[in-house]
Amino acid sequence: MAANEAREFGKYELVSKLAAGGMAITYRARMKGAAGVTKPVVIKQILPHFADEPDFVEMFVSEARVAAGLTHGNIAQVFDFGEIDGQYFLAMEFVHGQTLSKLLRRAQKAGLPGLPMPLALFVATQMCDGLDYAHRHIGEDGRPMGLVHRDVSPDNVLISYEGQVKVIDFGIAKATSVVESRTSPGTLKGKYPYFSTEQARGDQDLDARSDIFAVGVVLYEMLCGRRPYEGELAAVLPRILHGEYPPPSSLNPAIGPELEAVMSTAMALDRGQRYPTAQAFSEALREQLYSGWPRFSPAMLSQLLGHLFAEELTAEGRRVEVTPAFLEQLAAWQAQPVSEPMGAQARAPGAAGGRSNTNSDVRVQSRPGSDGGRPGSNAGSRPSLRPSTNGSSGGRPLSNAGVRTVSSASVRRVTSSAGVTRALGPATMAAPQVEGHEPSTAVSQPPTDISSAAGAPHDTPVEVPAVSVPTRPAVPDYLRPLREAQEREASERAERRQRLVMLISVPIFVLTLLLGTIHYFVSGAGDGGPVASQWIASTPKGATVKINGKDVPGTTPLVVPNVPLDQTHTFVLTLPGYRPWTKRVTITDENPPQLNAELERMEPEPAVQPTTPLPPPAADRAGEPVAAAQGTEPEGTKGSSEPSAAPQPQDLKKYNEVDYPTRVFVLRPQYNAFPVQQYATASIELNSGASYSVSTSGSALLSDGKASASGTLAWFAEGENLAAEDAFGVIGSAPRTFKGVRKLHVFMLDEDLADNAGAVRVNLRQSKWVPPRQLTFDPARNALVLEPRHQLAVRGLNPDAVYLLTVRDDFAELSPGATGRTRRALCAESSKKGRHNHRLLEAGKRYQLTGADTLRCTFPDTKVEDNAGALEVDIVDVTAMSRRERAAALRGASR
Repeated sequence: MAANEAREFGKYELVSKLAAGGMAITYRARMKGAAGVTKPVVIKQILPHFADEPDFVEMFVSEARVAAGLTHGNIAQVFDFGEIDGQYFLAMEFVHGQTLSKLLRRAQKAGLPGLPMPLALFVATQMCDGLDYAHRHIGEDGRPMGLVHRDVSPDNVLISYEGQVKVIDFGIAKATSVVESRTSPGTLKGKYPYFSTEQARGDQDLDARSDIFAVGVVLYEMLCGRRPYEGELAAVLPRILHGEYPPPSSLNPAIGPELEAVMSTAMALDRGQRYPTAQAFSEALREQLYSGWPRFSPAMLSQLLGHLFAEELTAEGRRVEVTPAFLEQLAAWQAQPVSEPMGAQARAPGAAGGRSNTNSDVRVQSRPGSDGGRPGSNAGSRPSLRPSTNGSSGGRPLSNAGVRTVSSASVRRVTSSAGVTRALGPATMAAPQVEGHEPSTAVSQPPTDISSAAGAPHDTPVEVPAVSVPTRPAVPDYLRPLREAQEREASERAERRQRLVMLISVPIFVLTLLLGTIHYFVSGAGDGGPVASQWIASTPKGATVKINGKDVPGTTPLVVPNVPLDQTHTFVLTLPGYRPWTKRVTITDENPPQLNAELERMEPEPAVQPTTPLPPPAADRAGEPVAAAQGTEPEGTKGSSEPSAAPQPQDLKKYNEVDYPTRVFVLRPQYNAFPVQQYATASIELNSGASYSVSTSGSALLSDGKASASGTLAWFAEGENLAAEDAFGVIGSAPRTFKGVRKLHVFMLDEDLADNAGAVRVNLRQSKWVPPRQLTFDPARNALVLEPRHQLAVRGLNPDAVYLLTVRDDFAELSPGATGRTRRALCAESSKKGRHNHRLLEAGKRYQLTGADTLRCTFPDTKVEDNAGALEVDIVDVTAMSRRERAAALRGASR
């Protein structure tokens, strides 16, 4: 059909042709429904010669019926199948994206040697998830159906522009094999580089482990830029049967021993040694993914497609959005070397134009003489040069890691099914993949002509007799001299690199030593480094001083000698009856300005809060009453639950509530922390010695309307060696790794539980083979309405205004010692319109706030009696300010 010509096909309208193969023709189409409703679909029309085979029709209908029952996010849905005007067809889900094979080619053109490792691992896990669902599918009779894909390859994996991975053509390969066995008995067809060992032998009792092998081959290709088995079927088949392929780490040095062991298990010759299920393979890959990239997000795959296929998306009128952070990460990926880039075009030594001389004699040479001593193709390895922009093969020198070389004169003679002996040179044994072509999805193709190998896809399936290969006898190692020569060359190159490094590093070392010596004497480091004397005064006088946790003799006013310059120091002043004063100062001058501390007098907390009756103000874990705020509770009121009509003292209320406008508000863990054990959080006990990948799914409503729906939860972790800085935060759908956690609490901060609804599920995946666990957050029970004394509320904000929050470079203490310090606080934004949002405020950073009328901040803790320190936050209304005015406003006001 013409490019823009649409035609009717039953209740479908074929819009444009997508692809054609040896089994079917694929169209982009629209399904027409009642009242003009349409739905985009993909129509796959089976070629007519298949429809003439009754066995195929029976098997096709049976397999299509099963495929239509598969509903999984990683399998393309089959909506309809049947016959229209004698034409058998499948109507499948339209996935707006690209095939994995096309993504790999486009990535190679963009300078990526292969797919970046986290993305490759993610794609492989998604493939395994879809395949495992199909392998475990239960029929209507309640028994496993034993489904096997049989044709897993990059052509049968679709990746949408949103980053979804879907496997297609489930069950079609089995139906097609019925016709193949009748038309060409004893032959092997299909995308043979992805065949499992038993599939290459022609076994018919394939099971799920055959698909696991194919996924391992696809992962190898994504990571290494080439397939483990390259070339024509006659050359590839023996290597598949004996597992002869270069180790993936020899092609991609970033592949570690653990990941290589995972890939080797998936591609084991004996299927009994492979992973028993696709789910087991997926778990092993996830362990590798999130142990190396704990903050990996599937959105990175969407951004990669948006960047590589920007022209196609722009032509469709779609907006392409790629973040600067991703472009920076992409540049880092492009700079990572891989020994053998994908799509590299091999040139056989001594052969003109990359074609081998098929009439040469059969012999093996120790060194190729016509290619400057560079290694050529090997059994299963393809020598590669990075293709230049004009299509030539100039570029990077060849890598000889794990590559065995066969000269252009070394030829193997293979007898075809027609009885004609033909010579196989390097161009046929390790035929390069021509740019822009993929192994054909066709099941039946004519044999490839060697003379035209440079102009056609070399991995097109060919028909040769499926020979049962017996146990291979011992063969003399003719290539041993060649490998020894390559080892000598590699050793010589390593020595040259070492000499070059020494030649460069020695002058740099001498220069660095000279500059260090000059700095040593100029800065006065010879006597212990530059120091200064710091004057400290306080109002009132007589306060004791600590610097960096160490006591300083004397009381204020005093001078502290020998304070190192160019370092940040923490000064803490204490005086009985007054609140501790904390200041972090970086001293850069030998005559620093005097520090003046205005100490605040502490007032005793009231015995009873001014609201409804409450329990005693605080109690330690043993249940004994604790004196409030270093004051002494009157004996007559200790433990009293009688309500008090007296209002809360104004000097105490200011620590828990601030009305805007204000220039600054202070978060004090003494007054703004809440004891987690006193509130009904959703919690779960964990193994502190294990590592967990934690994420959320679902959403919770904290008020009426969709504006309050959120899947982000606040969390607090208990553990033996957890620092306060790592004990709380927020978590969403992106996985986060937790280690050393004994108990995990999740919650939301709210003001009223009456209208809460929904639920958020917390998914916890442990490493190895431990089944995943789940924790359900119920906003009607586990949202926290904090008491005023456990938080700071900033009220009176304008939801239509834009505020800049700048957190001063200070810290708060949730427990004594360095591990008890934290530089962040947990905050919740809310408005009368139903908006709710949780965020962390971190010292030294600036945040933008809009759409909220109240901001409530707190510190989750287990024991609030030993808290100290403070975080100061500047707040400026910048709605009508320019960038320069914003900076001046933040600098100009005093604290």
